[in-house]
Amino acid sequence: MTQVVRWRSWGPLEALDAAGIPVEAAGLARTLDPAVLHYARRRADRLGTGLDETLLAMGHASSDALAQAAARELGIAFEPLDPTVFSAAPKLTASDISAALRSGILRTADGRLVIAARGLRLRRLAAQLAERPELRARTQLTTPERLSGFLRLRYIRQLGGYAAYGLRDRQPHLSAGTLTVSRYLFGLFAVALAALFLTATATSFIGAWALPGLVALILVGAATLKLAACTIPPQPPPRPARDDRSLPYYSLIVPLYREARVVPQLVDALEAIDYPREKLQILLVIEHDDEATATALKLHARRPGFEVIIAPGIGPRTKPKALNVALPFARGTVIGIYDAEDMPDPLQLRRVCTTLGRQGNERLGCVQAHLVIDNLADGWIPRQFAAEYAAYFDVVLPMLGLCRLPLPLGGTSNHFRRDALDEVSGWDPFNVTEDADLGVRLARAGWSTQVITCTTDEEAPRRLGAWMRQRTRWYKGWMQTLLVHARRPLHMVRSAGWPGTLTLLFLLGSGTAAALLHPVLFASLVLGLFLAPVPHPSAMSTLLDAVWFGVLLAGLMGTVLSTFLGMRRRRIAGAAQVALLMPVYWLMMSAAAWRALITLAIAPSHWEKTEHGLARTSRRRQGLRPTVRLRSNGATRPRRPLAAASG
Repeated sequence: MTQVVRWRSWGPLEALDAAGIPVEAAGLARTLDPAVLHYARRRADRLGTGLDETLLAMGHASSDALAQAAARELGIAFEPLDPTVFSAAPKLTASDISAALRSGILRTADGRLVIAARGLRLRRLAAQLAERPELRARTQLTTPERLSGFLRLRYIRQLGGYAAYGLRDRQPHLSAGTLTVSRYLFGLFAVALAALFLTATATSFIGAWALPGLVALILVGAATLKLAACTIPPQPPPRPARDDRSLPYYSLIVPLYREARVVPQLVDALEAIDYPREKLQILLVIEHDDEATATALKLHARRPGFEVIIAPGIGPRTKPKALNVALPFARGTVIGIYDAEDMPDPLQLRRVCTTLGRQGNERLGCVQAHLVIDNLADGWIPRQFAAEYAAYFDVVLPMLGLCRLPLPLGGTSNHFRRDALDEVSGWDPFNVTEDADLGVRLARAGWSTQVITCTTDEEAPRRLGAWMRQRTRWYKGWMQTLLVHARRPLHMVRSAGWPGTLTLLFLLGSGTAAALLHPVLFASLVLGLFLAPVPHPSAMSTLLDAVWFGVLLAGLMGTVLSTFLGMRRRRIAGAAQVALLMPVYWLMMSAAAWRALITLAIAPSHWEKTEHGLARTSRRRQGLRPTVRLRSNGATRPRRPLAAASG
């Protein structure tokens, strides 16, 4: 039986004291500078928020001080919800905890109501108590931060178990955690396919007869998508929303693991976002044993609005599990996801709000921003990475979004309607490319995704080992996503439609198939140089040769044209260098794909960490960025160039 009570809906009644100060700040009004109070009231009226929210965001009052003063004004007690002394904790399930966080109301074991209210919600509580004064005896006030902190500590096992196993238990057919035999069959199929192709080409370069027609269809389909995307002109960026009153409450979730060195840069980037602080919540999720990152956050993320959440050591240690842990604590109606090294456009959130608010976008569940590599001058690997990203985010994905086709999301700068995330049960903790999987599940649930012209700068690995680990994780996740959504093909077609199903197959299937076949094709070409040609090939062999030559040519054209067009749109120089190194880069991707095939069988949910904060250059900052290491916690802070410092 649930222990959560919901108040009936009230309008934002003006509960004012004799001086005309709203009830949420009346208790502290006389302690504030009149000029500060006047400015805060005007700002709160403009934003449509409570006066206490503005005072808190400006740093003129603490959360506890505001709540204690409001409790005195309402004639009720303040409950600190200290987990060490609070003895009336009720028995709650994970769904009860989520409901308590959403409503801000917790019924204790002894029948009291502990309410975390602020702003307009506090005014509605004042109206309710005025109408029913008998409720004061069993009603207590606390802060949203204290309520969430208490629930995190008291119900850590329930929250951790739900975050790790919720999707697998409720919808096992949509979770990579239930992949068993298919993982091994997929690997055997890939090995057999490569062996058949290589054996056939040992006597003739024809050999295409041994490959399933599905592989050719996938490669041609992917090439067709890329070539079609090259014909779509770039879309202008949406205008940033300027009416602050109409802006929704927004929550940003940033998962962190061993990221102490980039915490200062991350906090600076989040501070630079142009969005009312009263309506912005930032959740920083860390692992329970990551002391260095926790220390860095204590030093740098001390502004109101930043909340640190510790993911319990339950289930797989993956980014999607960390996101699931934070999701119940997100108070916004829009949820944005960033990575530790991200530097988003300061207007990105406002542009997302404009896109979500357009007429006809009621079922737009996700908005994806463009991802751009910032450190492309760090070497040839980051430059190839930057060219690859330019093709994907500046050419291919915008076309899919315009056509309302499902698209594998990027791992960051995704902005979701909270309702859409709740409907699809959040992320799959067992899928190591949770972004691609979530994009497909959103499409299957009837939610669309749109790509907007707004950038987030990212850091690419500059060393082969780091690149290989990251790319292995990507390929393994794509294989997981394909296996999950292909095990019930008819259900997939009915939910996503034929266009959506084929798009998934073309994008994820072609990338995986092409990477696995690269070394086989290379070996066949080498063998062809040393083996004597067939003197009198049959007509069928000649036809198959021509078909496979056309497949390879289409794939090459689609990849090269989309890459060069993306580089031109992103203004990345060095197209000739990128083209010359493409074969080497493709062989590297092939090595990562075969490595992913092995790890899919032996460690399907293992998350290979990508280290950040190692970039030596920045395209945004135009030059080197020396760093100063803090001995206390391993964090690093970018040192400003001398020219910027003197300016």
